Amino acid sequence: MINILCPTDFSETADHAITYAANLAKVVGAKLTLLNVQSVFSLPTVEVIKGKFLATDPVRERLEEKSYQIMRDFKITCLSEVEPSNKRVSDIIADRSKDFDLIIMGTLGVRDLYEFFFGGRAYQVAKESSTPILLIPEGYNYLDISSIVYAFDFEGEKRLPMKQATIWVKTLAAKITILQVKKHYDRKAEVNSQEIQNSIKAANDSIDIQFETLFSDELTQAINSFILRRKANAVALCSKDHSILKTFFHESVIKELSFTATYPILVVHE
Repeated sequence: MINILCPTDFSETADHAITYAANLAKVVGAKLTLLNVQSVFSLPTVEVIKGKFLATDPVRERLEEKSYQIMRDFKITCLSEVEPSNKRVSDIIADRSKDFDLIIMGTLGVRDLYEFFFGGRAYQVAKESSTPILLIPEGYNYLDISSIVYAFDFEGEKRLPMKQATIWVKTLAAKITILQVKKHYDRKAEVNSQEIQNSIKAANDSIDIQFETLFSDELTQAINSFILRRKANAVALCSKDHSILKTFFHESVIKELSFTATYPILVVHE
């Protein structure tokens, strides 16, 4: 059975992500687990100095109630866990995620997506965890993911990390398009690109892969426009691909993407 982990701090954003996760769990026949981490790092410094203990019982009751509600409304298996710890929240989530197939987290747009790649909690989870993460933008209502655009510089890298992406393409019965954005056309590079595409298709013959190349100096705008034009339901990114982090997701680009992204972001790992 597929296992989905959904961390929550009981915020509106987290509740929205839980609703999305419950919908997805119902569609793919997955078991959902809600996780709340009670970390001393979340307490004000003055409370830590006073030796205040984390009150987990009220939190556990609240989370169990949320879990029961999800089971009643969505007719799925939904468990709840409260983890008291003296470690960072992101460390606990990353460590706990080893037993799951997918993490689902909500985002608040520009602030959270910026922090995701430059040091925030979700970024740390992605960095430390080997489990795929699905980021759900604020206000996004559930839609089946039937079309995924995977943005990756396959020509420059001469490879395409597909292990985790393939699992979810199959699970969701989705179509996948591999997208690279280049600044200019190069005839010689086009021949090389075709050879790489053929090699990637041969290595991933269990799924139907389409390739697209766009030419633009505005990387984020090109990706976003392509996704909207194709009416794709999600964009996939590889967090361990350093060239992508240096090109697609430097500071100005990630800010632009966060303003325009109205679809889920699936973060996979090599």
